[in-house]
Amino acid sequence: MKYCPHCGAEIADDVRFCPTCGKETVVVVKEADPEFDAQDIADNRMLAMLGYLTMGILPMIGCRNSAFAMHHVNQALWIYIGAMLCSLASGILAFTVIIPILGGIALIVLLVFEIMGIVRALKGSGKYLPFIKNLPVIIK
Repeated sequence: MKYCPHCGAEIADDVRFCPTCGKETVVVVKEADPEFDAQDIADNRMLAMLGYLTMGILPMIGCRNSAFAMHHVNQALWIYIGAMLCSLASGILAFTVIIPILGGIALIVLLVFEIMGIVRALKGSGKYLPFIKNLPVIIK
């Protein structure tokens, strides 16, 4: 037996709709953030953090086999790609007023993401940064 996620009524395992409240009982499970080996995190936390400050270069040299460090390197690389695109757009379209302002705001947002990544790397968290979860992996 299982329970309705909406009203808590006990229902049969093969029932799709709750006989009490009539709502669908299928629960959509969100894809979880990646989990990493505790020893991998302990060994490579500092290099993962330095990846945000060095465009991912130090972790790629120092701990290329670390899944935790490469996770943070990929996030750092997407932040740097975003920053380059914002700077490029602001530079090319500097004659307009709105594009450099929007580019500056976007760069501030990316700086906040970078700080969040640094904090998460130091805490040993593998949680994705906003907007980066669905982007492709650059370095495996």
